[in-house]
Amino acid sequence: MVANAENSRAVTRVKTSRLSLNQRRYVAAALLLAPVILLRLFTTLYPFVQTIFLSFEKYNPAFPPRQYVGLGNFEKIASDIVVRSSVEFTLIFVFGSTLFQLIFGIMVASLLNSRFRLRNLARTINLIPWAIPMVVAAVGWRWLFDGTYGWITDLLHRLGIDYSWLIDPVGARIAILIVSVWKSTPFVAISILAGLQGVSEELYEAARVDGANAWQSFWSITLPLIMPLTVTIGMFMLVWQLAVFDLPYAMTSGGPGFATSVLAYQIQQQVATLNYGYASALSVVMFLIVGLIGIIGVVAFRRVQVAL
Repeated sequence: MVANAENSRAVTRVKTSRLSLNQRRYVAAALLLAPVILLRLFTTLYPFVQTIFLSFEKYNPAFPPRQYVGLGNFEKIASDIVVRSSVEFTLIFVFGSTLFQLIFGIMVASLLNSRFRLRNLARTINLIPWAIPMVVAAVGWRWLFDGTYGWITDLLHRLGIDYSWLIDPVGARIAILIVSVWKSTPFVAISILAGLQGVSEELYEAARVDGANAWQSFWSITLPLIMPLTVTIGMFMLVWQLAVFDLPYAMTSGGPGFATSVLAYQIQQQVATLNYGYASALSVVMFLIVGLIGIIGVVAFRRVQVAL
């Protein structure tokens, strides 16, 4: 018995020794990473694949059975006036917000990059809007734009202008854009400020010696050097704001009518009514929009790099 046990251990040692030290390290690394990889696949790849399958089905747990409808959900999206309005406002919101956030972000960053007393305090105060939770900001601004008690409405009334921001469709859309720009501009500004601090002062001194004024220095030195960073931040804001939901939901609930409804809000509405098939089709449409914008951003970023 003892001899058999020793032989067995010897055979095991021989089998173990077939793996080199690097191979054993790879095996150990794979075993350690496997739980994380499996968890990641389960929480990202599986929902993605399941969403694609559901987008071709009519599935509502309250009204079984599930039915394969092919492109039926997408045809319904093409003829759904609410979804088309939501896609329209989503694109207006995303591109409009990002454009003004970049413009004001560069302006604020340039101001914060200049030398003045209490500059560090100004940089800290600049971040306050960004630090406020979106729902809290949306509720606060809803009161400011309120047609009866709102501070902004009252101010305009004193100037002889009577306008109900949140009742008029155009006014409601503009109000949401204003809040979005106010909320996210500090983040854009502080990101661009990091890029501005990397611009050498010697370049500005050389430009001043050549007689360039402040605007010429900004246009010829500052803007080209921060353009790659600006494009990157712009792409991040575009993709991030495509999934906006909390601001329209808390401020206008998609109204008046469905003027301020966004695509993510429509997905939430369909999920709330258990229309999982239609909600999945809307999610696929959103994914395609995000992918298209991402491709455009990569092309724009490469062109900026080539131009520089």
